[in-house]
Amino acid sequence: MKLLRLGVALLLMFGLTGCWSKLELDELTFIFGMYVDAGAEPGTVELSISTPLPNRLASGTLPGTAQGKNYSTVTKTAHSITDAIILIQKDLSRRLEISHIKAIVIGKDYAANGIHELLEWCKRQPEIPMGAYIMAAPGKAKETAGLSAIFEQLPDQVLRNFSELNLTYATTIRDCLLAESNNMGYAMNFLSFGEKPEEKDQGEPVKWAGVQGVMLFNGMKMAGTLNSDQSRALSWASGNLSGNVALPMYTVIWNEQESKGKASALFYSDTVSRKVRMTADGPVFHIRLKGKASITLFDDNNTDEAVDHSSLIRRKLEERITSEVRKAIEHTQKAGADVLQLGMLLEWNHPREWKKLKEHWSDYYADRAKIVVTTDIRIVDFGASK
Repeated sequence: MKLLRLGVALLLMFGLTGCWSKLELDELTFIFGMYVDAGAEPGTVELSISTPLPNRLASGTLPGTAQGKNYSTVTKTAHSITDAIILIQKDLSRRLEISHIKAIVIGKDYAANGIHELLEWCKRQPEIPMGAYIMAAPGKAKETAGLSAIFEQLPDQVLRNFSELNLTYATTIRDCLLAESNNMGYAMNFLSFGEKPEEKDQGEPVKWAGVQGVMLFNGMKMAGTLNSDQSRALSWASGNLSGNVALPMYTVIWNEQESKGKASALFYSDTVSRKVRMTADGPVFHIRLKGKASITLFDDNNTDEAVDHSSLIRRKLEERITSEVRKAIEHTQKAGADVLQLGMLLEWNHPREWKKLKEHWSDYYADRAKIVVTTDIRIVDFGASK
């Protein structure tokens, strides 16, 4: 009995021991944003990190106050991302922590050269969150690190919200790695960036960022870009493949016989289905888009009610959406980037045919893939006034 009591006491004492490998929060510097650019010298990479300043993020402190920015940006150039991280660490008094990265931005030149090293680095770092969003900048990625976070505390929060709000794409590191492992293409948000000299933030011109479209990738290299309309269409066609545009709005115009007018439709439901059918000439891919819309604007010279033009509005919407999706897919074919990952669809349904096309799928997709797009739109309501 005494031995039993002694054993229980010893077990309880083990729970009182400290954590020998602990690190206090005030000993760490959390990286929230990472910005990757091509270095000035060939074969080098310019890495910038954005970290919050805890002493300026105190409760009750508002962004833009006299005490300055509540984040810091550090930039180093090296022959690899790992070397750049080490150089940054040498200049900091706290240990870098990469497990809280929210957004990664790559510069246009770096994307053109290829992002293989970045994806390999992310793959081999267990601390990197695979759900971190990745996007491309129109110029230098580090420039976007200095955007004015008017509605947020940190710039990376603004960039993260672009993806979380589903403006076009919500591409993550995981999405890129999965696409690359299956030799598929992928797309990510292509940002816009500029200054507003007439507006000031802490005495400096406001620097704003937005989403101007998407950037296409094939073989880990930039293969082209799409404008906002094409990006919205491609996002709808992608569905859950990183793209899921929220509340798309379309405006159509008609001039038929005695009727001339326009209408705007807000889609609060948009889905897509993809199928593949084998024919004597090879696989034919069918992409069917479905949506439910509400009419938010109607104007007609005959002053007719919107409900009287429901068939016309529906036809015009289907024609426009189908046309934009086809154009977007044609751009991906020119780039040889199978962003819709139709190759995986073929592999799942016809593995034997996929084995024949796997080795040269990028060329086949660009030159020979047959893709049929159809649209089915349903107008649910016409607003308070029909």
